Amino acid sequence: MNLKERLQQLAQQREQMWIALHETNGAMKILEQQILEAEPELNQPLDTEASSQESKTASSKSKA
Repeated sequence: MNLKERLQQLAQQREQMWIALHETNGAMKILEQQILEAEPELNQPLDTEASSQESKTASSKSKA
């Protein structure tokens, strides 16, 4: 195989890899969206101090 043929082969492989990369990125975005839709409670930022304070306030109010 001469250098020109090898260069063409490598160019084809590069193009195939670009296509595979874009397909993989697309699939990852779809999976990420499905995860976010399936588990919306995980999307909310966790503020443990505020949530524990809210639960203490709620339990105090329910006792009163």
